Amino acid sequence: MIRLSRENLAIDLGPANTIICRGDEGVVLDQPTAAAVQTSTGRILHQGVAVGRLAQALRDRTPSEVSIAYPLAQGKVADPVLCQAMMRQFLSKCATRRSFFGPHVVCTVPSGSTLVERAALVAAMRGAGAASVGLILRSVAAAIGGGAPVLEATAACVCEIGSTQTDIAATCLGEVLAERRLPIGGRTLDQAIVDAVRADFNLRIGLSQAETIRIEYGAAFPRDEETALEIHGSDGITGSPRTAQITTQQLREALQKPLAEIAAGIRELIQPLAPELAGDLAQQGVLLCGGVSLTPGIAPFFSQTIGVPCRVASMPREAAALGAGIVATDSDRWRGILL
Repeated sequence: MIRLSRENLAIDLGPANTIICRGDEGVVLDQPTAAAVQTSTGRILHQGVAVGRLAQALRDRTPSEVSIAYPLAQGKVADPVLCQAMMRQFLSKCATRRSFFGPHVVCTVPSGSTLVERAALVAAMRGAGAASVGLILRSVAAAIGGGAPVLEATAACVCEIGSTQTDIAATCLGEVLAERRLPIGGRTLDQAIVDAVRADFNLRIGLSQAETIRIEYGAAFPRDEETALEIHGSDGITGSPRTAQITTQQLREALQKPLAEIAAGIRELIQPLAPELAGDLAQQGVLLCGGVSLTPGIAPFFSQTIGVPCRVASMPREAAALGAGIVATDSDRWRGILL
């Protein structure tokens, strides 16, 4: 039976991962923002379905005529055709009923995005089958999803640390008081580990290995017990396989600079606010979201560095998608927050 009603979908479309929420059901899709394409034609493999996890699984097993493409770069649509084709597959996976209309979509966008970049995203979503598209700042969506008092008469601040960038915003009464974007994210931290291993041990490792090390052993604040781990790479001079021992303290020191830059960005956003708003933040604190917020010790590190209490959202990685989902299911209440 074909229904006339529309589904409400919320999409957090990031350079590394795409997370989709449906209505008030929570997350229904969480997959890499990637597609496996035929190099000569640019077409997605397997009749257009080789996207997300399937594409990622093919990454290290593809012949030379096949490549893994990423339709987003620095938070914006870099390949509109590929983005549309990928999103068409993702949206089809999330459909629960046959409807005469496509879904109503609320999609996150990074701070500082231009009208042209936003229009490109809307066009890609419509081309993928969305009947209507609303846009919301990723940082604001994360604040809503993390439970910050965005609509109340008190200031709230959120810092969403993603794979390639950090979005920071301060809100009050549903208005964005200030926002900013930093070109620092999880990949920046991974590169810092790569550079530290090269400098300390003259050993070359890849970003993928650095990411695994960061997620499993990285920390922003001293641990109760420091440990050492063995890393495998190639000698910086001979290129021969070699191993080295790196301590969790050395890893923490490697992460200090990019994390300190994020802390400085939060401080610079807060400082110009009116005294009464700054007073609100001194009580409310800063809400930390995004996958990098799962780094152990990140809240006390930022609290100590900024001088304002910080806390990590209960579901930091999914907060932006969950917040966009709240907006999508009650658009009348949140209409003023949409771009």
